[in-house]
Amino acid sequence: MSKADIFILVVVAFGAWRGFREGFLMELFSLLAIVLGIFGGFKLMGEGMVLLHDKYNADQSTLPYISFALIFLIIVLVVTMIGKAIRHSIDKSFLGKMDQVMGLLLGAAKTLFMLSVALWLIDSLKMNIPEAWTEDSALLSYTARLAPTSANWISQFFPFLKETFRSF
Repeated sequence: MSKADIFILVVVAFGAWRGFREGFLMELFSLLAIVLGIFGGFKLMGEGMVLLHDKYNADQSTLPYISFALIFLIIVLVVTMIGKAIRHSIDKSFLGKMDQVMGLLLGAAKTLFMLSVALWLIDSLKMNIPEAWTEDSALLSYTARLAPTSANWISQFFPFLKETFRSF
């Protein structure tokens, strides 16, 4: 087992624990926030780049990444706050332990997907993970392929995203 595998397992276990603690409903809102953040980030990235360039005269090569990250974070924060408001208005007791178990599973899956997005960004920025970490890794290749494969599948249903995903 490589260092990358250990890192992936620890991060996914942490995500599963958070999912168990937060419950299914909050994990569902969290997943919705991530999906909407990704779609919104890609869809609004051009406008964000123009705004950042006009206001801060930022470097052209980093503008897409900065724009995407800022839009993504804003959308995730807003959707998460809406989810918390709804969660506080609903009595958690009607879901019981099933809420926690389903939250654990969704939390693990969501965290694995987020790791895959991070690996995709690292690869697109031409950054390399040290070979000592990746040598003999059983999980890294599967984790790294998850987000690009999902993006390819999703772009079949939302054709406007095909070019955006390709440029990333």
